[in-house]
Order: sequence, then structure tokens, then C-alpha cells
Amino acid sequence: MLPETDIQKLAVESRQKLIQEFAETYANLRERIKRVPDADARRVSEEFSCPLEVAMVAYLINMDGIMTLRSAIDLFTAELARRASVGEDVPNLPGNILEFALVEGRWISHIHGRFTRQLEIRVRSLSNLEDAVDNETLEVEKALSIIAERVKLAETVISPLVEEWRKEHLKSTSADVISSFGHAITKWNRSTLNGKSKQILKRNQAHFRLLRQALTKSSDSFTIDASISRMDTLIAELEQPLDKLTPRAVAHFLLHLVPRPQSGRGDRSPYIEIGVGSTRGNKAEPDMSSPFDFLERDIKLGNRRKSDDRREFLLERISRVYRVLKYQGSDIPECVSKCFREIIARFGLKDVSFEDEFSAASEKIIEEMITERDALAVDLIHDFVINHVYSEVSP
Repeated sequence: MLPETDIQKLAVESRQKLIQEFAETYANLRERIKRVPDADARRVSEEFSCPLEVAMVAYLINMDGIMTLRSAIDLFTAELARRASVGEDVPNLPGNILEFALVEGRWISHIHGRFTRQLEIRVRSLSNLEDAVDNETLEVEKALSIIAERVKLAETVISPLVEEWRKEHLKSTSADVISSFGHAITKWNRSTLNGKSKQILKRNQAHFRLLRQALTKSSDSFTIDASISRMDTLIAELEQPLDKLTPRAVAHFLLHLVPRPQSGRGDRSPYIEIGVGSTRGNKAEPDMSSPFDFLERDIKLGNRRKSDDRREFLLERISRVYRVLKYQGSDIPECVSKCFREIIARFGLKDVSFEDEFSAASEKIIEEMITERDALAVDLIHDFVINHVYSEVSP
């Protein structure tokens, strides 16, 4: 297990990196908000009965493919209500509301975007270690490895973020942290998360007790003693009510919430949540890493479906890939261009002219209303598949 000084050093580095990323995200939102079409912002504000400034930032979050407008505005509304409930109302002035929207929008973008994405990737090594953990087979070395990996993830990656969130969200509690981060991690609604939290806390404690029990099989050593002491402390901290948990306990609890990829084995530990994932070689690793890997697979699967079902299936899958590309920084024409090129290359469409197809698509995008361009882009990619891929593979 990492020495305490190394844990603190890594936590400081994570916090410094986070501050830099947040400064960049804030500046990015502040600059881009100037380019939000006024008509679109007012439409969103009227449709969802929210301040214009909140509507503009929610519009950007939605354009980045992070979540729907409704989901983003619900999160802003929940935080405004929380602040009002603790006597920290945001003054009803355009400047104050805009600053609130930019700062909170930065948190929403980070937690529901980069944070959850990176956490799901980093948890894979822990997931592989925790496969088939039980009382009979858990060895001391494996228990130590699991503890070390959990401490590293929880206390050097999650905990610094939790502490910064608490600083910026005045009079917030650990229950507020769990509600905010847990919703992003699990995708459960808040009532479901609140209902399951106590049960998951108990499972987290049971898992730590199992690891602690495995360590008692070994002879005394400084590493073993330090690990047992840490487990005892965490188990005690997790005994507290949800709104009284320490930042460290919250971090370990959030780590326990992260869905683990399905390993394909039937002997996974009952102490760990199982998520849905793709596997290779009985390890929690993705078979496909590029969004175009998934697009290629789904196009092949779509060819087996009947017309109406095929259209609905393809539009939904293409829309996912499109949102990922938007989130990675591509604009609308670039998303269409990349999809056209990849489809041509992966399906060997030698007789299809990329230049002609993309030129025609670009003209349609330019002519379309700004608010309808995303939907049009997905339709254009869908039609490209129907007209060129399926005409090639159909008997």
C-alpha cells in the first residue's frame, strides 16, 4: 500500500490538475456563451421556465453531448433549491445568475463528463482484482493489492474532487455530495440512489471486513498492521449517517458505486456491484475503443432488422456516436465527415465519392436551422448507410 505521504502528494497533484482544468472549462463556457443564439436561449428559457443565463449554459452542456436540456436544467434547479434551503440564495440579478450558471455548469460538465468517463476506465484494474473475492480463496497478497488500488482511486482521485465540491457548495453535506456524484456515476434518479445508499454502505463495509479478515491470516508486519488499521478506520467512518460521512468515507463509498464491467464469469464476489460492459479474455477490458468500432458493429447488426425497426435502431446508435464525437470537440460538419470516411473505409465502398457525398451533406447542414442541425446530421449519416452500405451487402 502507498505510504501516507505518497497518498497526500498524489492528492495534491490531483487537486492542482483539477483547478487548472476547471479554470479552462470556466473560460471555455464564458467564451462560448457569447455565441449561443439568442432565439434558442430564449426558447429554452421559456420551455423550461428557467433564467435565461441558466438556459444558455444548459444549451452548451446539451450541445457537448453530456446530457439533455431537461436533465441539465433539473441539476441547476436542484442546486438553486439547495442553496435557498440553507440560506445561501443566489441574488436574482443577471450578473449573479450568470456567474452561478457558469460555475455550476463547470461542475456539471466535469462530473457527468470527464470524471465519470475516466473513473470507469480506471476502475477496470480494480475490477479485475476483485473478481471472485470470497472468504475461502482470498489470499493476503491479493487483499493487499485490492486495498492499495482502492485507496489510490478513492483518496487520490475522488477525494480531492469531493473536497473541492464541498468548498464551492456552501453549507453542503456529505449526503449532498453523494446525491450529486452518485447520480452521475450510477445514472439512477435521486430517489433510487437515496433508497439504495444504506444498503450499499453496508455492502461496502462488508467488503472491507472481508479484506481485513484475509489480512489476519498473515504474520505481523508493518504493511499488514497499517492496512488493518486503515480498514478499521474506514469501517468505523462508514457507520456514520449519510450526511455525516468524512470526505474519505464518501470517496470510498462513491468508488463502491461505480458499476463493474461484466467479466463473463459466474463467480464474481457478491460484495461488488456488476455493471454492463464488454469483455475480452475474461478481463474487464473493452473489445472496442473507438466510437467507429461501435458504429461498424451496429451497422452490421442493423442489416438484420426489418425496415421500421432498423431505422429506429440505427438512428439511436448513430446518435450515440454523434454525441461522442461532439463531446470530443468535433463540430457538426466534422462529425458527418468523420462518419462518412470511416464507413467508406470499413465497408470498402470504393465506388462512393466522399467529396461528392460530403459536399451535398454540407449544403443541407448550412441550409438547415441551427436548432435542427444535430438531428439532420444524424439523419444524413443514417441515409448514407442505407443508400451505400446496405445496397452493397443486400442479396
